[in-house]
Amino acid sequence: MYDVEKMFPEVYIFQCPKRIIFGNNSMNQYGAEVKRLNSKYPLIVTDKGVISAGLIDKLKAPLEKEKIKYEIYDGALPDAPIRTVEEGLEIVKKNKHDLIIGFGGGSSIDTAKAISIMATAEKDISHCFGIETVEKPGLPKIFTPTTAGTGSELSSAYNCFDEKTGDKRTGYSRFSFADVAIVDPTLTLTMPQKLTAETGIDALSHALECYVTAKSNPFSEMFAYKGIQTISRYIRRAYAKGQDDLESRYFMSLGVHGGTLCIRCGGTGACHALAYPLAVKYHLSHGLSIAVMLPYVMEYNLIGNLEKYANVAQAMGERVEGLSVFDAAYRSVEAMKRLLQDLSLPLRLREVGAKKEDFQTFSETVFKLYKHHINNNPRDMQVEDVRKVYENAW
Repeated sequence: MYDVEKMFPEVYIFQCPKRIIFGNNSMNQYGAEVKRLNSKYPLIVTDKGVISAGLIDKLKAPLEKEKIKYEIYDGALPDAPIRTVEEGLEIVKKNKHDLIIGFGGGSSIDTAKAISIMATAEKDISHCFGIETVEKPGLPKIFTPTTAGTGSELSSAYNCFDEKTGDKRTGYSRFSFADVAIVDPTLTLTMPQKLTAETGIDALSHALECYVTAKSNPFSEMFAYKGIQTISRYIRRAYAKGQDDLESRYFMSLGVHGGTLCIRCGGTGACHALAYPLAVKYHLSHGLSIAVMLPYVMEYNLIGNLEKYANVAQAMGERVEGLSVFDAAYRSVEAMKRLLQDLSLPLRLREVGAKKEDFQTFSETVFKLYKHHINNNPRDMQVEDVRKVYENAW
């Protein structure tokens, strides 16, 4: 018999949205969910790209069917600048909105989270970043993604860009989870190839990093491994002809669930920490900055958990039978590089305009702002190690 108490002595905490509605055409349930939350006047937070793509009509229709009055704030921008949160907050206060709907990509949903929190907060937003710094619930909120990548609709994290300091700030709060997350894969059919690739790799990185982190545990591993397996199987199809392939879009959205829910008790590692300064400095999307760093962080981390990286290779479709554990683990790095090539994503930092002279500053920023990711990495890192990973990626 197993001595479970000795094998798994840690206690793990898992948190997730109160209610998740997943499936094709689940948007049809929007009106009923708004009414269930007793909302009379929601604010929809989205961006102009979602408006121009016509996706907003799929949200307006079920609300109007139930005769629900609403307003739209379409000022969300990439990286969710704090000023957009403040703009949305002014609308909430002026119109007395009682529910926030985040509809769009990760930045729109992060903006919606921050607006919801600040609507009831008694302090400046600058004091609401970090871990559990929010003291009370914000306005009720419903989140719906139009991409299959960030997983923000299922997450407690919110990322905002502080234009005063030039830093990307992250908060984690139990109060920022959705009251309802409605995930309808049909919304992702119109995603362009570039967005499919970048958000898809972001989703894959969540599952992959979580699978090998220091806080990885039997509960998180179930979600993480399935996320790696599902996304790896379908991302190429979604990229190649996603507008005609609902099956691949459906399973990409499902894979995002695995990659996001596992983080709720396993967290992410160094790749996210190293990606943030790149995105800010060179104006890269989050997914692109993740993609260009991921193989090199994986390569650095291999010796921290060879067995698990061998499992990652297998989940990504690699044949590892008969290989040594090291050779099997290294197949995961090779598989990731091949995937990036197939998705027309860059393999080197120099391809995105990175400059070597920035790497020391980036490395120090990682330890200043994102050390919690480094602490969770499967291999210890110092500032010099981070700089070398940047150089290897260059």
